[in-house]
Amino acid sequence: YPGLPGGDSGELMATAKDFGVAHPPGYPLFTCMAYLMINLFPFGTTAWKLNLMSSIIAGVTNTMLYINVKRFSGSDAAGLLSAGWCGFSRVFWMWSIQGEVFCLSNFFITAIIYAVWRFANAEGRNGKFYEAKVGALICGLSLTNQHTSVLYIFPVALWVLFTLYRYDLSDFKYLFQVGLRGLAGLSFYLQLPISSFFFKARVSWGDHRLLSDFKKHLLREDFGTFRLVSSSDQSTLIDNFMVYFTDSRKELTVGVWILFIVAINIALIFGNGKQREAMLLYISMFSTYHLVFGSLANIKNPTGIFHGVLERFWLQPSLSLCVIAGCGVGMIIQFIKTKIQVSALKYLFIALAIGAVGYQIQHNYEDCNENDNYHFLHFSRHILDNLPKRSILLTSGDFSTNTFRYHTIGEEYRTDVMVMDMQFMQAYWFYIMLMPVNWPDVSFPGLYKPGPNVSYPFYNLKMFLDENLDRYPIYMCTQVPEAETSIKGYYEAYPFGICKKFFKVNEVDPIDWIDNHMPSVDLDKFPIPDVDRYEPETWEYTLAISILESEGKASNFLWNKAVQLPDNQSALKLKYFEKCWERLEASYKNIFDRVERGIISENIKYYITPQEKSMGHLALILYSYYKKTDTVMAQHMADKCKYHWQRLVDHQRDSVMLKDNMWNTILMVLKSDDLSHLSIV
Repeated sequence: YPGLPGGDSGELMATAKDFGVAHPPGYPLFTCMAYLMINLFPFGTTAWKLNLMSSIIAGVTNTMLYINVKRFSGSDAAGLLSAGWCGFSRVFWMWSIQGEVFCLSNFFITAIIYAVWRFANAEGRNGKFYEAKVGALICGLSLTNQHTSVLYIFPVALWVLFTLYRYDLSDFKYLFQVGLRGLAGLSFYLQLPISSFFFKARVSWGDHRLLSDFKKHLLREDFGTFRLVSSSDQSTLIDNFMVYFTDSRKELTVGVWILFIVAINIALIFGNGKQREAMLLYISMFSTYHLVFGSLANIKNPTGIFHGVLERFWLQPSLSLCVIAGCGVGMIIQFIKTKIQVSALKYLFIALAIGAVGYQIQHNYEDCNENDNYHFLHFSRHILDNLPKRSILLTSGDFSTNTFRYHTIGEEYRTDVMVMDMQFMQAYWFYIMLMPVNWPDVSFPGLYKPGPNVSYPFYNLKMFLDENLDRYPIYMCTQVPEAETSIKGYYEAYPFGICKKFFKVNEVDPIDWIDNHMPSVDLDKFPIPDVDRYEPETWEYTLAISILESEGKASNFLWNKAVQLPDNQSALKLKYFEKCWERLEASYKNIFDRVERGIISENIKYYITPQEKSMGHLALILYSYYKKTDTVMAQHMADKCKYHWQRLVDHQRDSVMLKDNMWNTILMVLKSDDLSHLSIV
């Protein structure tokens, strides 16, 4: 990525810029490395530097994977195949080119696997003791980046302790030295209180001057340790393993699973003692991960972006999968070489391995080539450039919050815009750690709590607007929380491109605002991510759909305004509906014009079926107004209604999705020659 990727990257980069604390569990090692990279590397933007850092780490990881398989099996070809096939698979490649914690996690899992092999092969008491100390340091460091590495560490630690006991190294003085190395690695967690005490970070989670906050953050108590979202949904171990099996079969092919099974059998039956010992540990790590993480991960039936969240955590077991499969390939090659003793055979296998890796690169290159991906830069700049000075921008969720965090902090762009995370505003430390640094002049009347009946020491959105709207223009780039009904009758959220702006009720004429003041997305200058290329689990896909949905926000706003009017204001209702139709038709033509010009994928039509549905519905409403006063316009709207609802049916790939409370209406309209006889009209 030349710029900012989606997801957590924006937050991690902005946090590292000021040496702040990232989301739980804090990722202190990544933050320290990123802070040094940002401040010491002389070239590029913050995002480019940290994307480069991840790529370097990925290169070292793949090299280590190659060495591990080569030393286990004695085959260069197997090492090349294992490292290349794994490293250039789509998911590994994708997470190797963006500034995120998962690439560093892959490094430590590979390092633990390599440390297991070294420990198994260490000679004598001194050798075992030395490798135990090195391994403890690696394990401690790994836990400062990704907690799930403990699922690899646990079976390894039991094995190491048993081995030390066998070698008479289980006395306190030996175990203390090993444990000390582990604590040395874990010491990076001191970054959390150091940041809270000495650094005035503009974005940071928690007040870690308090032991209770430190513990809560470390254990991810707000989410649940090893749980991925703060939800009560629960998937089963079998569910999660089947998702993993399906994904890994797609990413790495079923051949890797076959080699995985073959390798286990060969190593345990024909391998030497060290190979059997290491293989048992590899299997234990792989199994422990699936048993524990698969039981606790709480994304049920993952689809879309939630599938993307889950697939990142399949990287760790897939490393074991590829290492074991690679070891199997190596042992098969060694067996063949003992039967066919031709020196050129070694080079033939290396050539075949290079060819297979080359195929993997060619197969995934188009999906993983992000050298022109500036989508989140365009998104952020489009919003920020249209905001007046000293604006408050309320956000929530990774998609918008982290993008704006990065550009205002990581790139120091439009630093006058006050980006406030509504999730943070519900935490007491927001007012202790962040408010004095960022917004000392903004009034926060207590602790934010969405809802209608709120009193001090809490405040809701209405109370926040009461205190600040006269002093600052206030925008929101997220949905108004469902519980937040406090503004009804006092304030309105007017569409503002992808975001919305707050006004007092009846302060602004809706049609004048939409015609003369609301910024629109120029789809020629603001390229939409290609939905043919990006899968629904990617942030680029989420961005594309958000941009397209923003095209209909003005019309949705006018529709709601019309529906809320009493029947005795039918003239104003009709005016709003007519303007709504004008906006809907314009956005519809805007999108399909770009489909015809090749700017937007033709398949985008499958993702705007709600717009086809809305246009048919609105045309039917306008028909009911015109049928007594303007027969020409009435017939025009009848034709439009049928046109859009027919397209809705034709484009809908899953007809079950259509069968809502309007399904019968749609069918009656499409079958009728004269709409005036239908009772629904």
